Amino acid sequence: MFNFFNEIKENLKTTNKMELDIFNLVNISGRILYAEGHMGLVTLSKEIISFKVKRAVVIVEGKDLVLAELSENTLKICGQIKKVEQV
Repeated sequence: MFNFFNEIKENLKTTNKMELDIFNLVNISGRILYAEGHMGLVTLSKEIISFKVKRAVVIVEGKDLVLAELSENTLKICGQIKKVEQV
């Protein structure tokens, strides 16, 4: 089966491919954010949703944000996504 993330990672010119296996994010038109590899929520509000990933926290800022799906290691955020930042 075709795996979008694996295909992209194979085409990248990097010396340490293990760094690419920490987490994956897909931002679809600033309306949906899909994440793989999260390790738990930190903040949950209509303006900010943040979650832990290995060695960092991802902060999603926007308007009318909703945590639409949450599983053991994936999540989906819907709303008007204005900014996504890793700290």
